[in-house]
Amino acid sequence: MKTSLLSLVLFCIFSTLQAGEAPALKAPEAAAIAQGDLASRGLEASVYIAEMVFKDSGLFGGEPAHWEVLWSKEFDAQTEGRKEIGLKIKMDGSYTRSVR
Repeated sequence: MKTSLLSLVLFCIFSTLQAGEAPALKAPEAAAIAQGDLASRGLEASVYIAEMVFKDSGLFGGEPAHWEVLWSKEFDAQTEGRKEIGLKIKMDGSYTRSVR
C-alpha cells in the first residue's frame, strides 16, 4: 500500500515538472528566424523548413529550451566535409546551425 501511494505521489510530481510553460519564442517567430536565415544565404528557392519541434529544457540540466528546425534537405556546411541539416533556435532568438 505504501509503495503504491509513494509511486502515485512521485508520478504526480514528475508529471507536473515535465508539463513546462509555453515557449517564450512562439513557433511563427522561430519559423521567421529560420526562413530569414535561408533567405540571407540565398537558399529559400531550394531548401525549406521540413519540420519544427519544441525541445523543453531537461529536468536535470542539459540544453536549454529551444526550437529544433530541420531543413528539407541537407547541404554543404561552412565546415568542409560536414552537412547542415537545420537550426537550433533558443528562446532569445539566437541560433546555431545543426550539422553532421
